[in-house]
Amino acid sequence: MPSVLITGAAKGLGRELAKSFHGYDWDLYLVVRSSESKASLLNEFPNAHIIESDVRSLEHEEKVKNWLDDKSIDVLINNAGLGSKGPNLDTATIEQISSVFETNCLGVFSTVKGAQKALRKSKSALVLNISSRRGSMAMQASGAAKGSGCSYSYRISKAAQNMLTLCLADDLEEFGIKVAAIHPGRLLTNMASRDAHMTPERSAKLISELVVSGKINNRDYLCMETGSLPW
Repeated sequence: MPSVLITGAAKGLGRELAKSFHGYDWDLYLVVRSSESKASLLNEFPNAHIIESDVRSLEHEEKVKNWLDDKSIDVLINNAGLGSKGPNLDTATIEQISSVFETNCLGVFSTVKGAQKALRKSKSALVLNISSRRGSMAMQASGAAKGSGCSYSYRISKAAQNMLTLCLADDLEEFGIKVAAIHPGRLLTNMASRDAHMTPERSAKLISELVVSGKINNRDYLCMETGSLPW
């Protein structure tokens, strides 16, 4: 059966993605940060492969590599992410920006590095990075985020993640691995924007349908509301 690895699988969009792919009878590889989350997921998905690891840790890459060992991964969804307050220069801090950047960008980097051997074993691997409309440089340049209250750290980290997506798309293309970014929609979660309207369940259903269809291309920047976004 096909396999999917999802980071940040404990709750929200990550957990709903696990449910959706479970419904398609995919083999689940889930990354969480706590034993409590692991136990909860195993209760719901008894056959899932689950590891406790913080994507920000220096040991994460090696833990993922050892965990997957000789496995094959068809789809890697980098969902683990953080948001924060700090919408202007007075309220933003170096500590906030560094912390969110470590999760939203460097966490993606270390997860892909740890999983790359398993991805290369797939005949048609896909890396899908959960991005945001706030990571679009073109949209920010047009003033789309002005007055939105979206933090410096979130926008900076997601823009950097988008560049990482394009770097990986170039680098892994020769191995037949596609890399794409996707804005899951304005989700009704703890990180919700003021104009949020889509449930994580609905977004996960749309994303899983798109993945299963095989219609995602290398370097795509997709949006669950409008179809695509400008980089």
